[in-house]
Amino acid sequence: MDARRAIPMLIALAACGSPPAVTELSDQDRAALQAIADQDAGLVMARAWDSLAAMYEDGAVRLPPNAPPLEGRSAIRRNFDGIPPLNSFTFRMVSLDGDGQLAYMRGAYTMSLTLPGAAISDTGKILIVFRKQATGEWRRVADAWNSNLAAAQ
Repeated sequence: MDARRAIPMLIALAACGSPPAVTELSDQDRAALQAIADQDAGLVMARAWDSLAAMYEDGAVRLPPNAPPLEGRSAIRRNFDGIPPLNSFTFRMVSLDGDGQLAYMRGAYTMSLTLPGAAISDTGKILIVFRKQATGEWRRVADAWNSNLAAAQ
């Protein structure tokens, strides 16, 4: 093959392997992700663990503080059963960004609960990664959170 024919073919092959153009989150995507953030506290307070677990991909991972990772939706769901009843829980989205297929949300929470002999109040932060599904729905693929309070000595 002569060079005049090889160069256009190499350019065409290189173009096929180029990464897709980066897009921003659409207004519709932002609204869908805001809706997820808005319903989070209600699901937690209602202990609607099946509904909350359904928001995760099958292979999702949660990274709780001071504990091993929870890998997979079923492990995440089982872990929810260990959450003691809460007196209060709030969640608010602090920031949201993404490229139309992946999104990350930074959030803040407050919570209070009463354990035998102790009333506990906490504030903290969470980072959640979402992936857009073929259906257009957003599901969690990873999250990690921790307290704003100093560790007990």
